[in-house]
Amino acid sequence: MGSPYKRRYKSSRRTFLMLGLEILVLVFAIYRLRIAFFPQSADTSSTQTVTSTAPQALTQRDVLPTPTPDPNMPERLIVFPGASMSAPIIPAARVQGTWETRHLGESVGHLVGTSWLDSPGGNIVLAGHVESATGAPGPFAHLFDAKPGDLVILREGTREEHFKVTVIEQARPDDVRYVAQDGRRRLTLITCTDWDAESK
Repeated sequence: MGSPYKRRYKSSRRTFLMLGLEILVLVFAIYRLRIAFFPQSADTSSTQTVTSTAPQALTQRDVLPTPTPDPNMPERLIVFPGASMSAPIIPAARVQGTWETRHLGESVGHLVGTSWLDSPGGNIVLAGHVESATGAPGPFAHLFDAKPGDLVILREGTREEHFKVTVIEQARPDDVRYVAQDGRRRLTLITCTDWDAESK
């Protein structure tokens, strides 16, 4: 007997979950769920632009080792009680027009080029796996349990910002508006549910 999240989402082989703010969210492979978050304080004075393609779905042979954290950098962490998760955040660099996510493992990736806590506004975009290469639940395994009103906390050292889930939505994989940097403060979480360690 498989795990509950596998049974529940087996038919939706390419669904992506995103958490964002207002009425926006990110992009990934065939379908996507978006959950928008309103931060406690939103300053929209910052305007950045990101032109990109969606992150690619992974196969088992694509997986890279997770890098060792830099001891000189403050720890980045996401805490999401509604999804029963807490995980370190590491950079997901842009490589050839997409974001590299093969190294994430049990970590959550911050899509480089999107906003972060040190910016007063903008879209913070994070990606994480539902299932690891070994078949174990990934950091976003229970992201589908999120509900409007749930709290999500981002931390970096002593800095902390709170977001609230406001919307869950499906989106097409080529809809890059969900990584847009228009100055409005929001958090977008994305995940892929098509990972299958046995068939990849």
